[in-house]
Amino acid sequence: MKLDPRQFSQEAYGALESLSQQLDKKYHKKASALVQGLPAYISTWGLHRLSGDAKSFIGKTSEDTKYKGTVYYCFLESLHKFSGADFQPRDEKSLIFNSRMPLRDYLALNHLALRFAKEWSFWAASLLGEAENN
Repeated sequence: MKLDPRQFSQEAYGALESLSQQLDKKYHKKASALVQGLPAYISTWGLHRLSGDAKSFIGKTSEDTKYKGTVYYCFLESLHKFSGADFQPRDEKSLIFNSRMPLRDYLALNHLALRFAKEWSFWAASLLGEAENN
């Protein structure tokens, strides 16, 4: 499968534009930092952990952590749409226990996710502002 690098940019840009509209402005800079850390996060922990953490952050009562779940889910949903892979973005089990997805496909999806995360990271400052860590 050959991918046009412009597709990565178009998908990442569109997803981040949508994310910026979903998030309260006060979380944009924190979300930018989170997005810029996605490549390292995925290379260390993988997509199944990202999905599990998204679920955990969305379930927390503090608004100061829910934005993290929103960012992670937006990334996973965008990746799902972009890749057409057989997983459910809001169900981490579909990445861990998916017997329909051979290991080779899962590894390819993780590789694609890393490349996609790098493109997200590139556009984060433009669409969400300069990163702010707390």
